[in-house]
Amino acid sequence: MSDFAPHAPPQPCPGFTLIEVLIALAIVSVALAAFVRMTSLATANIEHIGQQKLALLCAENALAELQAGTLPPPGIQTIGCTQGDRTLSGRVTIDPAGQGGLRAIVVEVYDSDRRLASLKTRLPENSR
Repeated sequence: MSDFAPHAPPQPCPGFTLIEVLIALAIVSVALAAFVRMTSLATANIEHIGQQKLALLCAENALAELQAGTLPPPGIQTIGCTQGDRTLSGRVTIDPAGQGGLRAIVVEVYDSDRRLASLKTRLPENSR
């Protein structure tokens, strides 16, 4: 008899290899990074929409003031508006009366250098 007994082939250990674990971690980290980016963009978008709402209120207020009184002469006027904690600036453009005695009015509201809201309408020469 021989002193060497036949050995059974080695059994694979249950579990994951290091490479499998690293690949899984890479996939999870990419998914988390995408989620964080999406959340950041959504937050910025919500803030911008809030600014646009405030700017639209400013434009509507300026237009209501023009409708309530006598229209000023044609030209460009600057307006200032405070809504909430924001101070916005704007421009009101009044064109000369056209056919039917209607004047084109454009109200634009800005936050520093970007336009947030714009309203266009026509008002009669004598609004009262």
